[in-house]
Amino acid sequence: MKKSLVALAVAAALPAFAQAQTSIQLLGSVDVAVESLNKEASSTGKSDLQINDGIWGGSRVGIVGSEDLGNGLKGIFNLEYRARADNGRLNSSGRFWQGQSWVGLSGGFGTVKLGRQSMPLTQAVEAGDVTGQSWYYSSDALAGYVSKSDNSITYATPSLGGLKIFAGYAAGEATASNNTPDNGNLNKRDDSYSISAVGDWNIFTFGLGYESIDRAKINNEKRRNLIAASLGTKLGDFGAGLAYLQNELKYETSSTKNKTKGISASLSYAVSDAGTAYLTYRRDDPQGPNNNESGIGLTYSHGLSKRTYVYGAVGIGKAEVPGQDDTKPRRVALGIRHFF
Repeated sequence: MKKSLVALAVAAALPAFAQAQTSIQLLGSVDVAVESLNKEASSTGKSDLQINDGIWGGSRVGIVGSEDLGNGLKGIFNLEYRARADNGRLNSSGRFWQGQSWVGLSGGFGTVKLGRQSMPLTQAVEAGDVTGQSWYYSSDALAGYVSKSDNSITYATPSLGGLKIFAGYAAGEATASNNTPDNGNLNKRDDSYSISAVGDWNIFTFGLGYESIDRAKINNEKRRNLIAASLGTKLGDFGAGLAYLQNELKYETSSTKNKTKGISASLSYAVSDAGTAYLTYRRDDPQGPNNNESGIGLTYSHGLSKRTYVYGAVGIGKAEVPGQDDTKPRRVALGIRHFF
């Protein structure tokens, strides 16, 4: 009898309890394309026609939520699952939450997030990208930077007249392996600090960022420093963006530095209410002669509705190989992406 009364009380309380709980949204996209690759773009060494998880932005499922805690304070979270829609498998990284997975608080003081997320340097790079980190040869992973960090905490100020400041720390939490013996500094390896400023004023956006990654003096690597700057503008149907990133590795017992520079440029034009054309250029310049990589991407996306799009994309690249002929990978894709 007592158990029945308890069950009835819980059932009666559920509607009111649910109304006070987190507001949850299920978001995502399914993106698959037919892709033609020449022999220099294919992993098989021969030209190939493949069905691949999309070229636009891939397939993903996101669960986002917020709860009003009163006085302008909100509890927020984001979990993003990545998968390959072409074969139903996990993303190649093997992570279930390959995208972002964080929880935080947001209010008049700004926003604090804890978990796997984009670091402030990423905000600085993406501020000027009108293509939204998509298509061939975008600024994604420019100069070898990693856009998301595990085990991180970030803070973003509220908008200060169009300017936001981002700061973050990520704990490397490295563990010993054959390549990284625990010599007393391992606990510091890949600890990173990052800060950026992002401005958004009507038709102009800009970003400036810095990130420092501790390499713990293991394998003679002392520290990796990254700096980034970007600028973007949107004028009616036209958009343009430019991003620069420098990735420099310093060594403990040598003044030698290993530096990679990257530059990305993008243009977009709204051909019609339903269609937009994108043009991207990217160049990565590692330290040393005859080892640059560059490429141009051209894409047209057409909306069949607000959620379903068809697109065509072409990517033509060039990679210098010391002592050998340059390779010239070429990719062509026709795809469909549905947002939900």
